Amino acid sequence: MLNFKKNIVVGVSVTPEVGLEVAQIDFATKTVLKYGCKPLAYDNNRKDIADLDIFKETLQDLLFELQIPKGSDVTLNIPSVVFKVSDYPASLNEEQVNVAIEEDLINLPVFQNSEPSISAVKLPNSNIQFNKYAYTAAQKVTLVEIAMQIREIGYNLIGIDTSVNSTLNAMMYNERINIAPDVSWVLLLVESNYCRVITMQGSCYVESFEERISIGEVLGDEENYATVANAVNPILKNVPSQCLYVVSKTNIICAKELANKLIYNAQIIHQEANIFSNEAFLETDAEISPEQAKLISLDVIGAAINRDFVQFSNAPLNLFNKALGDIYLLYQPPVLKINNYSLVLSIENMIAASVAFAILVGIIFIMIMIPINGSIKQKESNLTRLNKNISDIEKFLENNKSVSASLFDEGDEIRIGLVHNKNIYSYYTIVGTEIPQKVWLTSLSLGKNITIEGQADNLESVYSFFRNIKDYNTNSAIKLQKLGLASSSKLSSINSDDAFDTDSILTSMNADFYEFKISDAPEVKDTEKKDKTEKKVKNKKTTQTKAPKESIN
Repeated sequence: MLNFKKNIVVGVSVTPEVGLEVAQIDFATKTVLKYGCKPLAYDNNRKDIADLDIFKETLQDLLFELQIPKGSDVTLNIPSVVFKVSDYPASLNEEQVNVAIEEDLINLPVFQNSEPSISAVKLPNSNIQFNKYAYTAAQKVTLVEIAMQIREIGYNLIGIDTSVNSTLNAMMYNERINIAPDVSWVLLLVESNYCRVITMQGSCYVESFEERISIGEVLGDEENYATVANAVNPILKNVPSQCLYVVSKTNIICAKELANKLIYNAQIIHQEANIFSNEAFLETDAEISPEQAKLISLDVIGAAINRDFVQFSNAPLNLFNKALGDIYLLYQPPVLKINNYSLVLSIENMIAASVAFAILVGIIFIMIMIPINGSIKQKESNLTRLNKNISDIEKFLENNKSVSASLFDEGDEIRIGLVHNKNIYSYYTIVGTEIPQKVWLTSLSLGKNITIEGQADNLESVYSFFRNIKDYNTNSAIKLQKLGLASSSKLSSINSDDAFDTDSILTSMNADFYEFKISDAPEVKDTEKKDKTEKKVKNKKTTQTKAPKESIN
């Protein structure tokens, strides 16, 4: 589906003491919005992720669980394989400096069988003779594989940094250190295999020193602390400053305990970045538990703020640079960016765009055609109706073309009508003149068959009315087909007039009355209808004799 996505940035960190971490941070408010971590093995001897396939699966699971939308930007932090600050002659250009760095790295065991990927930044505290560079390096083949994996699961890699720089950026971001330009200070980073001593001037790297150490849980605390102190004290003795910041990233060494065992002629401030931490380094969203908040490493914070922190950093190191990026971009489709939104111009998105455009055109066409089609159908319906009317008129004219107004005689038409309808007229006369009092009609049907239905409050009036009709034509087939009791409630629904005996009607309101049917139509022998005609009066006080069921001729 075609979709412009807002450029959400998440930090991903391979942190040996924690695992694989994913965090999203609101840079302005210094709040961790989302955080998750899962175990991930790291090979300290090879200085590489133990299994890249597991890395891909674990990262995909974390991004899904945290509901990070596909297409989001990812900045990656990896453990520092090499981090150094070195001076190079000012006469060397950028390309020559990179060659010089490669020559320095080629002698390291980790790069004897793997080409390095290098990120070097010229520092502002250089001089006329020498330019000072901070640089980091890692195995290129590993970084290319990671970049491809992130792309395959639907995300956009924009930067790769290493733990030394990420840790320093996180501490500067949260103002845990004084980076005033005139302040000199020292950063001591303690990891499971290394101690790094980095001298700083304000926010600029000055020198870096690295000592390999052997500490572990099988050794006693005293031995572990003594190992670290013995490794760094000679270095610290030769790097005076105004303040020493001790950061422990290993769960074996407590930064506070180590600070008490160090010898240094300046203030010592400690920062736990391990299980000894008692509080979260940054504010966190309410959905992140306090236990999780304490796990959030400085490495993943540095990765999550990487893009926004560039403007404040004097060493914006990024291993995802041109040397690595060119390889990656061979397989990466171009991206269309508008403000803070981006659209990957992949084949899938181009197909989706074409389909969306076709659907849009189709919808517009349908919206135009619906009213036009309705109007056409309405006109066709009107035309059909007019044609039918014309056809009917033409047929009528054809059937009556021999009729002439001069041949029409009103008297003849009346006489013919009287002959054909004599029977009906006679019954109208009888009904109008021979109906007894206390008899009222409810239905009168005069045509091919005669049907008269009514009601009365006594049997004698019904029989009298029937005889008057029968006497009119003794040979007719007319019969008294139905005579029986009916509910008094029907009587109340008949409007009285002056022709009725009002006193009798009022007196009979609570009494039974009779229903009758006089007809020459064939009798309907339907049991259900017969039962309906023989209703019993509700709340009857006395038993009435039922009317005869047989017809009276």
